Formats: sequence, C-alpha cells, structure tokens
Amino acid sequence: MRGTAGALTVALAWSIALPANADDVDLIPQAVRQAAPAAAAPSAPAAKLSLEDALTAWSLRDPVVPLPGGASVDARNRTSLDLRGRWRLQDDLELSLSDRLSLVEQNDFAFPSSQSPRNDWREGYLTWEPAPRAYLEAGRINLRNGVALGFNPTDFFKTRSLVDQISQDPSALRENRLGTLMLHGQTIWDGGSASAAFAPRLYDPTPVQTAPGAGLRAGLDRTNASDRVLLSGSVELADLNPQLLLYHDGDATRLGLNLSRVVGKSVVLYAEWAGGRYPNLITRALAYGRATGTLPANAPPVLPTDPQSAFQNDLALGLSWTGAAKLTVNAEYLYHQAGLSRADWRNWFATGTAQAGSLPVTGALWYIRAWAADQQEPMTREQLFLRAAWSDAFVPHLELSGFALVNLYDRSRLVQFGASYYLSDRWTLGAFLSANVGTADSERGSLPQARSAVLQALYYF
Repeated sequence: MRGTAGALTVALAWSIALPANADDVDLIPQAVRQAAPAAAAPSAPAAKLSLEDALTAWSLRDPVVPLPGGASVDARNRTSLDLRGRWRLQDDLELSLSDRLSLVEQNDFAFPSSQSPRNDWREGYLTWEPAPRAYLEAGRINLRNGVALGFNPTDFFKTRSLVDQISQDPSALRENRLGTLMLHGQTIWDGGSASAAFAPRLYDPTPVQTAPGAGLRAGLDRTNASDRVLLSGSVELADLNPQLLLYHDGDATRLGLNLSRVVGKSVVLYAEWAGGRYPNLITRALAYGRATGTLPANAPPVLPTDPQSAFQNDLALGLSWTGAAKLTVNAEYLYHQAGLSRADWRNWFATGTAQAGSLPVTGALWYIRAWAADQQEPMTREQLFLRAAWSDAFVPHLELSGFALVNLYDRSRLVQFGASYYLSDRWTLGAFLSANVGTADSERGSLPQARSAVLQALYYF
C-alpha cells in the first residue's frame, strides 16, 4: 500500500488488461520503468489477511426534490475480515481468491440482526498457463480496462459491482468491487497482447439495490444477468500502445480504444473512448425499473426523452504529472453522451418540485439516479475530474490524497480529502472527508448526503 503514487499512475497508463498471474513489470515499456521508482514494482503473489474497522458518519439535508422514504442512515460501522491471495497449485496452475466478510452496525436497524452480516465475494478463479505467456482463467474475475481514473468508458464489467467503500475515489472503486463469473483467455507477445472473455447469463435481471446488500449471497444475480463478450488487443505503436476493444452485451455492441503516451519523465497523456448504439440513460433506467418491477409496467416517462437508440460516445481525456516529491496530479475531461444534458437536469428539478407530493413521480426521478449509480454510469454528460496524491507527505509513511468531480453544467461537485498513515507494516490509520457541494437545484447539492467522515483502522496479519 505504501508504493509511490506517481509511479503507480505511470504504470497504470501502460499496463492495460494484464492477466492475473503475469509479471506486470515485464509488460511495462522500458521508458516507463526507467521513470518509475523501484517501489512501484509489484510484489510476488501472496495471501494477505487483514482486519478493518470503518466508522462512517453523514450530515444529512432535505433535498429540494423529496426522497421517497427519506434518508435515514447517518451512521454506520463496518468490521471486516478481508482475504486476498494466490496459491500455486501446480507449476502451470494457480488459484486466486478475494473475499470480505463483514459485520455492519447501522442506526436504522437493530444489531445483531439478519442485516448485520455481509459477504463480498469479489474474486475466485483458476489460472492455467498452457504455454509461456498464454493464460486461461475461469471463475469470478474483476476484469478491468481503461487508462483514465475519473471515468472509464472501456471498463465494461463495472456494472452492478459496487460494494461498501471507505473512499469514493473512482479509481479505488474499480479495485474493490464484485467480479463477474467468466471464462477469460489472454496471450502476450513482445509488443502486444490479445484477450477474450465470455460471461454467461445465469439469472434474470434483479431490482436495483439502494443500499449495500446484506446477507451472505454471492451476488451473481447482479454480475451475471446477461450474456457478455469482450475481445481486446493491444500493440506498441509509435509510443502510443493502443488497445482496441469490442464488447457485446444483450442487444448492444460497443467499440473501445485506449491510448497513452509518456512525455518526458513526468507527464503521461492518455485518452479513452467507447461508442455504440443504445438508448440514453433516462430511457434505459426507466425501462430497467419497469422490467424488474420497481416501477409500474405501464408507467409513462416522468421526463421528456428520446426513447430511440442512437450512437452514443463516451470519452475521457487526461494527463498525469508526477513531481520529484512523490506528488502526482491528474486532470481529466469526461464526456458521457447518454447522460443528462443541461436541459435534462432542468426538467428533472422542474418536474420534481412541481410534483413534490406525488410519490410515483419523485420515486421514478430518484430511481433514475439510483440506477445510474448501480451501473456506475455518470449521470451528467460533461464533467471535470481532478485528483492529487502525495506519498510521504511532510513525514515518511503519510499519504495524502484528494479529488474533485465537477459537473460542468451547474458547477456542483463531489470532493474528498483522505489521509493514511502507516504506523508499521501491520497497522494503518486512515481518515476521509467528503462533501457534495452545490446549490439546492444542482446535481450534487440535491443529494441528501451533504457531508461524510470516515475513520479507518486496518491491521494486517
């Protein structure tokens, strides 16, 4: 956890879609390895067991569009036993497992109760290497793609994978989430790689959860509710290392592209794009609500919207700068064409305030936002993402970080500041302060959670 943040960011821009048991360092271009400190090198596979306690408190407000049922949760404590490990079963066979078992105390239910225990089975898969640098994997895999941090258009398997988090940083959310049951194959050669993944449909679509799920269920109904296929390939070309992706999910097919380039020893420029034909966010959210029974099957749209499919573009353009003092700064422009436009947001607030007493209307309006969060899909069409991370800040073993996700239409923003101090190889203490800032009729200012504070204690066995 104590690796240099700048080096990790540089390495991330190049190490796209690597297999679970590959030697990642060998796949990073030589120019990046020379620029990155040795602390960025990944350690040998090993099992890690940790005990975490995270106490979260929220400051709530009354949103201008009433939230059905209100926001009642203002305090939560989660105590978790977390296991991440890899075990070599044979010379060419490896088992990977990632799981978190938690007990949750929350102000809106009794403790202990059936809602207290929670289990997040994030990964569990076998990796077989039938030939050098060729890998076949089967099981639950957290397959990640993309070079950006604030929003990854090509991270197609992120949908419905959220688990309870201490940090709202998008780059942290994609590391700690539910994987998808799939078959995945990849081959790597000098100057390129190719991979294919197939995730089968095992369940019918299930309703959106408005809070982290309780109980010990595996959650495969969330990650395996449709047949999905992903093909990808990357090559080293003119120092750009492009990665091409082809993704199919149900009736929709999308193309994707990742590009990154190291400029000198301090700057990485990167771009991530995906595009395909499908309806906009509002149409898809309402359709999902009707299909899963959350909304009435014959309910009319609560907002004016085009129900037809159209070609939608997603784009992230960014740069990363790493200073000599272990400070890394990222800046990204994020574009999600299917998201809400300025006019859509005006309609959302106008409808919600005019019919504040109508539970079916306000419920449908908030459901659109809940569905987008469940899909990890940006609500807003245009955003700006800024992030800074500083290792060994002021004193050794202290890491400071912060980010802002800004709606470019109303200037509302999600901001977070975090600090982690490594007392020893076993103990880590952390604190995170977050706020949804903006006017009452803005995206972030209309959320019931105004501010939050998290205190974390982490012990590694």
